Parts: sequence; structure tokens; C-alpha cells
Amino acid sequence: MARVFTSTCRAAALLLAVGAAGCAGSTGPLLNEYLDEHTGAHLAVVGRPLTFALERSTLAANARDYVSLAAAEVDRSGRAQTYLIGYFWSTIDRRSAAAAPADLTVALFADGRWLRLAPESRIPADLAASPQLLAPPAVAAVEAVYRVTAEQLRYLGESRSLILHIAAAAEDDPDAEPYKLWTDGRRELKAFSRSIAAP
Repeated sequence: MARVFTSTCRAAALLLAVGAAGCAGSTGPLLNEYLDEHTGAHLAVVGRPLTFALERSTLAANARDYVSLAAAEVDRSGRAQTYLIGYFWSTIDRRSAAAAPADLTVALFADGRWLRLAPESRIPADLAASPQLLAPPAVAAVEAVYRVTAEQLRYLGESRSLILHIAAAAEDDPDAEPYKLWTDGRRELKAFSRSIAAP
């Protein structure tokens, strides 16, 4: 199940934020941890998401659709589960919240290996979009949550090449243009994977 959330940030600020995050020299925490005050769950969240972009220059200058994937581990009463939190957003003014496809299943192609991710039917309360969970500064965005293994996160963090497809679009059109890595969070994802694997 997808969840739509909104922000009052303007498109210009959005572009600046995404561009700054994509700079090679940008630095920040590799991992953030906090206690969810509503559910009591302990969360560990990667310091920076993987953000993929698809150029839409035929619609407007600097127009892009984005998919951000932020890794998180949720410990609920001693039972830990890892996730990728997906955010579908855009710099295109569509005059609606529909910045995402109807089917939010994605397919990642990493170093010659496909990883297909289907969204959870419901978004857990402790993973609802928030700045702590690296929600993008988009005017309108759609959230989805994908259950993954620690090994899958490690593989993605260590991959040398990484692209993303909207699964339904790729199935309809094998030549569909992929979303290319825009903000490279592999360094942070690798550190996150090492952290949650530590005893």
C-alpha cells in the first residue's frame, strides 16, 4: 500500500536540495538511530538514501522523476527487520499527488543481478514518512516500504553499477529507459550494512 504525503517546500528549493545531496564532496552521518516515541521501536536509518532519476526534458528544463530508497532496520521488542523505504517524487508540476506509478514494484539491476522488490501491503506506523526517515523535500510524494534482507542491502552497497526500473513499465516495454543513480548513497549503505551486522 502506498502513502501520499505533502510538504510545503517549493520546487526551486527541492532542486537545490537534491543537487547538493548529489555532490561528491558532501558529507554527513553514515547512520542515524532513534526511538519511535509512538511505537517504542528502535530504528537505525542510513545516513543518505540512494536516489535515482529519470530525465523528463521533453516536458520542461531540469524536469525529472525520482525514486529514493532509504535503508532502515526496525527493532520491535527484540525482533529486527530490515527495509528499504521508497519515495516516488518529481520536479514536474502535475497538479496532483500522482508522482508515482500505480504499481510501486521496482527492479534494481546491480552488477548484472536483478533484485525485484514488491511493496508491503501496509506501511508500518514506525516507518511513516518523516525527515528522520529521509523523506524528500517534495511538494507531493508517494511512500512505499519494501522488506529486504541484510544481505541484499550489503550487495547493493557494494555494487559498482546500479540502475532502477519501475517493474511494470519494464515489463510493458523492455526498452523503457531506466532511472539512473543521481544521489550516490552506496558509501552510507555499506556502512549501514556493516553496522547492523555487528554483534
